[in-house]
Parts: sequence; structure tokens; C-alpha cells
Amino acid sequence: MRWDFRTRVLLVVVAVLLSLTASLSAALLSYASGGGGHQAVGWAAGTFAGSMTITLGVLAILLA
Repeated sequence: MRWDFRTRVLLVVVAVLLSLTASLSAALLSYASGGGGHQAVGWAAGTFAGSMTITLGVLAILLA
């Protein structure tokens, strides 16, 4: 099955939105558990980078 450009872009947009949701959730959990702002930002950045890596890797496998 051939994936057109629009479908690929939409899948990447969904991956970014999923990663943003996960990183915001991690930041809120970190801040609510008594961590400071720097810790919350660190958790958010780590979660975003990890989830983007995983989702883009899965998309690369699926779209190959």
C-alpha cells in the first residue's frame, strides 16, 4: 500500500500531539508531587524526546 504525502504528514502531526500530551502530563505529575519548575521542565523534555523517538520509529517501520 502506498502512503501519500498528506497521510504521512497527518501521522507525524498526530505523533507530535501525542508526545505533547504525554510531556504535559509528566510535567504536571512532577510539579504536583512537590518537584520544582526545573524538575517539571526536565521531565517534560525527557518525556517528549522519548515519546517522539518511539512514535517516529514506529511510523518509520509502518510506512516503510
